[in-house]
Amino acid sequence: MVTAVNNSSTTTAASNSARTSLTSNFETFLTLLTTQLQNQDPLSPLDSAEFTNQLVQYSGVEQQLQTNDLLTSLTDLTRASAGGTAVSYLGRTVTAETPNAALAATGDATWNYELPRAAESTTLRVVNANGRTVATLDGETGAGAHVATWNGRDVSGARAPAGTYRLVVESLDPAKRVVAASVSQTGIVDGVDMTGATPMLSIGGLSVPLTQIGRIRS
Repeated sequence: MVTAVNNSSTTTAASNSARTSLTSNFETFLTLLTTQLQNQDPLSPLDSAEFTNQLVQYSGVEQQLQTNDLLTSLTDLTRASAGGTAVSYLGRTVTAETPNAALAATGDATWNYELPRAAESTTLRVVNANGRTVATLDGETGAGAHVATWNGRDVSGARAPAGTYRLVVESLDPAKRVVAASVSQTGIVDGVDMTGATPMLSIGGLSVPLTQIGRIRS
């Protein structure tokens, strides 16, 4: 599934409107200038320096609008390139550097986490969108990669609502120092959303930015 939209239409319309207004004002200015020069008092001529200064200001604004058009074109090209890259991920298994996972109405939620060194204790907290801990799990203490699986039940044993949940890994070594763990999500890309500034990939119901993709495999 691919969702796309032209994000540059609003910017282009604003730029065209500004150019139309500038052109109209510039032509009006030239008409007034010509009329004043034709009817000026020979004994008290108009200040040419002031007219020159206004011409320079209009020229500067016009150049700025042209620069904005070029920047808009570059942004569109960059977005199109990123979108093409995102679409190429469809059907591939990717690993995203994110602590989030999607919980469906039924089934489990899983995360990958990795400890850089052995820990004495590891506690896993499942946090909902409001920042509240809904479940606590016992984690692995060995160095290396591990998988955390949550059955979707909160501390009271009730089924938690479907949605996005975050895994917090709290590990301490024998000296009670924090062992900083990395958390990621692995799954097959089944959709791409290009309506925003950054393409978003859908992985098992979880939406992640393209920039968070760390590993890709067929």
